[in-house]
Formats: sequence, C-alpha cells, structure tokens
Amino acid sequence: MRTSALGRFAVTASIGVALLSGCGGSQPPVAVPGAIPASNVSSALKSSYKVSTGLLYVVLSDVEAPYDQVNIYDTKRRDPRPLATITDDVSYPQDACMDGDGTLYVTNQGSGNGWISEFPLGKTKASAIITNGVGGPAFCTVDAAGDLWVTNLDPPDVAEYKKGSTSPYTTITRGITYPIGIAIDHLGNMYVVNRDGGSNTNVQVYSPKSKSPARTITNGITFPEGIGVDAKATLYVANYSPGNIEEYRVGQSRPYQQITDDMNGPVAVTFAKDGWFYVTNVGAQGGGSGPPHTILEFPPGSLTPSKKEISKGLYLPVGTAYYPPLLP
Repeated sequence: MRTSALGRFAVTASIGVALLSGCGGSQPPVAVPGAIPASNVSSALKSSYKVSTGLLYVVLSDVEAPYDQVNIYDTKRRDPRPLATITDDVSYPQDACMDGDGTLYVTNQGSGNGWISEFPLGKTKASAIITNGVGGPAFCTVDAAGDLWVTNLDPPDVAEYKKGSTSPYTTITRGITYPIGIAIDHLGNMYVVNRDGGSNTNVQVYSPKSKSPARTITNGITFPEGIGVDAKATLYVANYSPGNIEEYRVGQSRPYQQITDDMNGPVAVTFAKDGWFYVTNVGAQGGGSGPPHTILEFPPGSLTPSKKEISKGLYLPVGTAYYPPLLP
C-alpha cells in the first residue's frame, strides 16, 4: 500500500492522534486489567466456541501493542469476560460485520493492501481471505441480499462483493474522499462517512443501486467514525469528538436527537436483531472521565444505556458485530 495520508492504520491512527493532541491534551488510553494480548491467548480460548444468541464481536486494534484480535462476548452476562478470541488471519483489524448465516467478516489493514477475513459461525479460523479490490479496508456492512460492502482508504472507494465471491462486483467512487463508517437501511439507502477534515467531513447518502450520492449530511457531523441504522431506518452517527451519537430520521439531513449519556469517545454503533444496540467507547477523549474502554448497551430507541456494559478484555476497541444481526 502506498504510504499516503490514506495509508494503513488510518482508522486507529486517527483515533490515536486525537487522543494525543486533538482533545484537550488527553493522554493515550491504558490497557484495562484483563485485556489479553494476542500473543498470550490460550489454545482453549482460541478454539471453536459454543454458539448462542446474544454474541458481540469486538475488534481490538493497536499499532504499538500486540492486541490484534476479535473478542467474543456473551451479552446476556453482566460485564462478561471474552468467551473466545479470534487471532488467526487478523492483523491491525478495523471493523467486523456479519451476514444472516452468521459469517463474520473482519477488515484488516495489516501488511500490503490489507485483506478481509471470513469466519464461519462458531469458528475462530478463517475459511476465506479476500484481497481482490482491497486497499486499506476500514469499515464494512452487509445488505439484505447478503452482499458485503467495504470502505477502502487507498484508493478511496466502496467495494461490493456478492455473497460467496472474493472479487468486487461493483465499486463506488463518486462522493468518496476518505470513507470510514458505512451502513445500509432496509429501504436500500447506503450511508458512507467521509472524514478528512474541512468540507470533506460528511455522510454521503446513496439511493438504492445508485453510484452517485443523492444528498450529503453535514449538520451534526464532527469527527465521525462508525455509523449504524435501526429497523426504522434511523441513522446513528458516532462522533468521536465532541463525544456523542447523532440520530437522523430517514430522509432527513439534520439530527432530531442526540445521545450523550456516558459517551466517552464513541467510535461504533451496532444493532442486534431485537433492536438493542451497542456503542463502542474508545475513551480518553475530551478529558472525559470514567473507564477508558467500554461497550455500552442501549434498549431500543433509548438515549440512556442500560446498567450492563462490557469492559473486561478491551484494548482500543474499534468495530463491532452482533449475532444474530439486524439486517436491512
């Protein structure tokens, strides 16, 4: 991969820059007790895990410490420890998404142009690796047909892969400058976060099957990272700084409400099939207090998190995926 501003480690590095200099002199996050470096994961923990409903997959990515892995949590438990960890075919992972069969896709910026790893439900070893059409992959999502969509940073584009294919079916470049978060609603609208500062920090909205944006959202968009959509096609945008989740009704370009409770550097939003959703706090932004790394759980439509959260085993959490997923 070319060593440009759109080069590898862009998502986690962008967070690190903000931690060091962009948010009131905050210091980098420190490891939470219980975090498991990939090099120390036991063979028992890496083995296939018992599949149940309510599994949250959390991507850990750090460019200076050996935390390159995906932790798997049972969300039915209060502040659970990881029940399994994926490390095979994972290197500087950025995000995870899941299709209706439970296949997990993990974007890796790793070496070269990076790759996408596929993991069958219940397995911690990859069944396939996608490299064709990949260039610094950031976030991913799955549409109603089971097709995979990936944002690439170098060159900047959005690639679509038909289910089961390892070659891109289509590529979108119009309106794409620095693509990070991506989501598709049940109406077929696609939302892509651009974040490279100035006028190019926005969310582009694409109508079904269109390769050109229908409109651009800038109101309420400040240092955005991950995004998600609920069953009503409400768009949720995680603004890492100042630290909030902005919500937009379908077809609207201005937020109608905002989540601020317990937000501490939010970078991802993931929905469960039953409408509950999870927010990844990478922490240590804006001089915020509280645990540096947490995953907060919210009831459907709520602005206030439940009393359950995940904090054990986290080190620089980025993207997340849920089983069973809420699909478009």
